[in-house]
Amino acid sequence: MEQPPGFEDKSAPSYVCKLDKALYGLKQAPRAWYSRLSMKLQSLGFVPSKSDTSLFIYNKHRTSIFVLIYVDDIIVTSSSDGAVTALLKDLGSEFALKDLGDLHFFLGIEVKKHSNGIHLSQAKYATELLSRIGMQNCKSSPTPLSSSEPLSLTEGEPLHQEDITGYRSLVGGLQYLTLTRPDISFVVNKVCQYLHAPTTAHWTAAK
Repeated sequence: MEQPPGFEDKSAPSYVCKLDKALYGLKQAPRAWYSRLSMKLQSLGFVPSKSDTSLFIYNKHRTSIFVLIYVDDIIVTSSSDGAVTALLKDLGSEFALKDLGDLHFFLGIEVKKHSNGIHLSQAKYATELLSRIGMQNCKSSPTPLSSSEPLSLTEGEPLHQEDITGYRSLVGGLQYLTLTRPDISFVVNKVCQYLHAPTTAHWTAAK
């Protein structure tokens, strides 16, 4: 690490510091944090998911616990409230934790608990996506894609570079929206096929 400003060694200004452990802000820090937390969870009996290494699963003694890690945010859910309390106490003995209570909002997804289940919504995210492309006052469409006008590679006029960037940004945003709106997955998949050379027809379909 370079010598911090104000703490340089005047006799050796070109020297660098050797770190004994990772510091917040360094490129190695996220990996070091994940490795340490991962080792702790696995020592408690958790197993990392094969499909998502940020998800850890505990399933023993008729108790299931799921731990999801996103940078330094941790989501815990379980079939037992007591198991969650015990886990947080165990982690708190080694890490500085702040319990924020029930989950309400995470990565653009709104979470609401009801008596019959959990409702996930991206209404706020969808509104921000519309505002980003100037469509906040648009009217909704009864269907995601017209069945009478199939898209093709050559249909429409080529977009200008600025609109190409906007198209790709919109389609990327729509892909994330399919997490809670699987009904638009088909049309989003269709407009994804033209990311390399979108036209006015593809832009209209995406909107």
